[in-house]
Amino acid sequence: MRLRLHCVVWLVLVMPLFSSETIDRIVATVNGRPVMESELVEQLRFEQFLAGKPAQLVPIAEQRTALGRLIDQMLLEQQMDAASFPHPDADEINKKVQELRQQLAPSAAAWEQTLARSGLSDADISEHVASQLRTLHFIDARFRPAIRVDPGAVEAYYREQFAPKIKAAGAQPVPMKQVEPRIREILMQQQVDDLLENWLKSLRTQSEIRLPVPSSAAGALQPAAQAHAAEAR
Repeated sequence: MRLRLHCVVWLVLVMPLFSSETIDRIVATVNGRPVMESELVEQLRFEQFLAGKPAQLVPIAEQRTALGRLIDQMLLEQQMDAASFPHPDADEINKKVQELRQQLAPSAAAWEQTLARSGLSDADISEHVASQLRTLHFIDARFRPAIRVDPGAVEAYYREQFAPKIKAAGAQPVPMKQVEPRIREILMQQQVDDLLENWLKSLRTQSEIRLPVPSSAAGALQPAAQAHAAEAR
C-alpha cells in the first residue's frame, strides 16, 4: 500500500493537537481496540515529517482524513496479527531509515534538527517505518500473486499515456521494450491499489468502529470518524 496525503479543503484550525499538556483521549475504537488522540497526533507528525514540514496545527479536514487512514491501518494490523504475519528485520528497517535520512536531511545535524521540528525521535521513525514495511509486504503477499498484467494493457499504456507525456516534455520516447518492466509494475500497482481499496471497504463493513462521546479535541474529530464508519456501513 502506498500511503497518500490528502489535500486540505478548508482552513479552520482546531485547538492545538500537538500540545503536550493535553490529556490523552480515545478518538475511536476499532473492534474494541482504542485509538488514542496521541496516536493520531503522532501519525500526523510522521506524515508532516515525510513531507518535509515541521509539526504544526492542522485543519480539521486533515484530521478527518488522517483518522480514516489510521483506522484503516489498524484494521490491516489486526489482519496481519491474526495471520501471524512476520515483522521486517532490523536490517531492512535501518536501510529504509537511512534512505529517508538521505532524502530529507543528509547531514547528522540536519537530521537532528528535522527530528526536533517534527517532535519525533529516532525510535519513532523506526517504528513507523517498520509498520509501513510490514504493511507493504502483507499487501503484496495477499494481492500480487493473483494479478496478471495483459500485454495489451502494457501496449495501450505506452501508446496512450507514456509516449504522449514524453513527447509533451519535448523528448523522444524510448522503445516500449525498454520501459515495459516499469509500465508493468505501474499497472500491477494500480490493480493492487484497487483490490486493497475494495478489501478495506469490506473490512470496515465487517468491523465495529465506535467513537466516544464528544469532548474537547475528540469532539472535533468525531464527525470525521462517524463519516468514516457510516461509509463502511
